[in-house]
This record gives sequence, structure tokens and C-alpha cells, in this order.
Amino acid sequence: MSFPVRWWGACALAGMLLAGSPARAAEWPERPLHFITTSAAGSPLDTMMRALGKELGEVLGQTVVVDNRPGGTGAVGMNMALNASADGYTVVSATGSTSFLMAEKDSRFQPSDFVFLRALQTEPSSVAVRKDSPYHSLKDLVEALKRQPDKVNIGGYATAGFHQYVLYRLEQKAGFKSTWIPYQGGNQALLALMGGHLHAAVITPSTAMAQIRNGDVRLLGISSESRSEFFPDVPTFREQGYDVVETLWRGVMVTKGTPPAVTARLVRGMEDVEKRPAWKTFMRENMQDSMPLSQPDLQRFVASEVADRRQFLMSLQKK
Repeated sequence: MSFPVRWWGACALAGMLLAGSPARAAEWPERPLHFITTSAAGSPLDTMMRALGKELGEVLGQTVVVDNRPGGTGAVGMNMALNASADGYTVVSATGSTSFLMAEKDSRFQPSDFVFLRALQTEPSSVAVRKDSPYHSLKDLVEALKRQPDKVNIGGYATAGFHQYVLYRLEQKAGFKSTWIPYQGGNQALLALMGGHLHAAVITPSTAMAQIRNGDVRLLGISSESRSEFFPDVPTFREQGYDVVETLWRGVMVTKGTPPAVTARLVRGMEDVEKRPAWKTFMRENMQDSMPLSQPDLQRFVASEVADRRQFLMSLQKK
């Protein structure tokens, strides 16, 4: 039996419509997901992505493969994600540092290039020193930087990123100048601190969790609005006379063009992850707070943050 060409065309159209139907979307994912982590192994971001991958994999019924692609403050991993298919199978990490990268004058990336799905963690920055450091408060360190800025080595993750921004804000409030020493990850900055190459490191507290607990590292202050429940003995910058309040968020994103049904499924999956006892335990053990923004609110938040960070980067160019 033969069929007219129009009949075959109608069948093809019906097949395409079925492929994009809610029933088809409900089957997603049908193969393993690829998580790209834009920082080195062992970093707080890497730890979060691996914990999320494990829990989300169980929620979605698929394996999640985590791939570390550090470099360029996230540019290496983000470029890899943009070159992958916009099908939701490639998920890339996003943080407050991502906003700095997008804020650069000649940046290849813009917030509109990605769909920011979820911000899963937030924590302050901190100024950390070794246990044998002569600095016992932010005031001690600030006074040393005022007297001999060339004699005090201070650094952290990335050039023109979140932690350098925190130091910049502290410089503004305290009236000193310093030279920032960048590293490819917070854990590398911690190693430099422990090895005596840095006198102070500006890092997230979770980066030095083990060293803080065993007394090898001392926090001079944190950049939260009020004292952290995880570090009740550490005064805030504001308490010490420096009105600097900044927090770093960590989350995930997919490339623009990913089907809305797929992004919605990913968001629902992560909402389910956040309700799981294992995830709540992970957050407590890693001293992390949550940041419960909806996907549209997060998208707007990132766009606003990029605009703010652009002003900071312009100020660095004038130095």
C-alpha cells in the first residue's frame, strides 16, 4: 500500500511534536549528566558540585559525572559548557566570581548567555592567618599594611574576583593600599598561607575548615552582616570598625536555549535535593547557608550583581 507524500509529512510533523511534548519532557534525563566544576579538586565549589551530583543523580535516576575545569576564573569551564549542546545534560558551576568574569570590559560571557538555575550555598569571605601570625585582629593587619604595605603579602582566589573585591572594600573603609596575589583556587591560597608565602589570605571559611578546627589557622574577621553561627567567636568586619558586608554564593547554570521543560525539571530536582537529610547534613558540616531564590529572581540578581561588579573593575583600571 502506498501513501501520499502529504501523509508522510503529517507523520513527520506529529513525530516532532511528540518529541517536544510534555510526555517526552517527563522522560528527561535519559542518559548521564555532565557537571563542569570551574575550580580545582578539593575546593568548596568542587565539594558542593560533587555532593549535588550525588544527590541530584539519585533524584533524577541518572549518573552525574563531575569534571574539574579550572582556569580563567571560570572561563575554561564556561566556554566548554557553551560549546556543548543546549539540552540540559551539561551543567556548569556558577558563583559570585562568575559575576566578576562577566563584568570584565571585554568579557566573552554575559548573564544572558546562561540560565542560572539555583543558588545552593552562600557564605562570607574571611581574613585568615596562621596560628603563629603576629596579627590577632583586623586592626593589627590593617596597621601593618598602613606602615609597610610592601612587607605584607595578602592574596586569595582569582584576579579581580570576589575575595579581591572584599579586600578592596576593606581598603576603602580602613584607608590602606595593598598588592593582591592571585591563586587558581582558595585551597591553593590556603597552601600558600600554610607554607609562609602569604601573611594573610582572603578566603571563604570553608576553605580552611580542617585547619581552623585544629588551630593551625586563625580567622581575624568575617564579612557577614552578623556573627556566623558556625564561627561565633570570630568578629565581623563591621564589629571591628570596617563596614564591609559581602557574601559569596555558589550554584549552577545551563546554556541559553536549553528547553524550558528541562530547566524546570532541573530546578525541581534541586529543590528536592535541598529537602533531603543528606544535603542538610552536608550543608551543616560545611558551614553553609542557603540562598532560596527562584530561577527568575536569581537571573535578575546575577544581572544586577554584574552591573555592580563592573564599577569595581573600572576602579581597578584607574589605579
